[in-house]
Amino acid sequence: MIDVEQKLSNLLTAMKEDFPNFKIISKEESTFMRLLSKVLFFNKGFMTRFITVIGQTVYVPSNDWITFNPGGALIVLAHEWMHMKDNRRWGILYPLAYLSPQIFASFALLGLWSPWFFLFTLCLLPIPSPFRAWIEIRGYTMSMAARWWLFKEEPNFEKYSEYFTTSFYFWMFPFKGFIIERLRSNFERIESHDLNPHELDAYRVIVEK
Repeated sequence: MIDVEQKLSNLLTAMKEDFPNFKIISKEESTFMRLLSKVLFFNKGFMTRFITVIGQTVYVPSNDWITFNPGGALIVLAHEWMHMKDNRRWGILYPLAYLSPQIFASFALLGLWSPWFFLFTLCLLPIPSPFRAWIEIRGYTMSMAARWWLFKEEPNFEKYSEYFTTSFYFWMFPFKGFIIERLRSNFERIESHDLNPHELDAYRVIVEK
């Protein structure tokens, strides 16, 4: 029988070794998260259903989130570990890529000098974000992998695609067929144990320890 709690402990230890400033904070206790939830009004479950990572801090819905469902927590934290690794690797390019094109709406402030800059307000629309989609495909591939390694459960590609095509991530890539195909291809690679270096790191922690 799988000792999920021990595997979760192993993952948390590995994340702390990889990122010494790694910490988990409840969204309920974070003023910043409460304010951010107002900005992300389109995601009604931001405070209660979604886990958010910024830098080396992972924000979870509540203090008992991990103990309530250790298996689910492990899968999600493996996903967030992937984001943390990408953030470290790409530096300033990571948030720029993740928040584009909406981040460019900030240039509209220059409209005080030239009205043409007000056109950047169009970036506030739910314009597809290929970079954000690519980053999240990497994250959700890790989610699928962790679930497979732990429970031998095949992914529900339809459900995963909703994260890309609905308001959860501001309609970041509303091309359902493409997303499902990419996720399916990545899962087949996971099944055949054709792992990328970051996936192999997670495998060693989740499966081999």
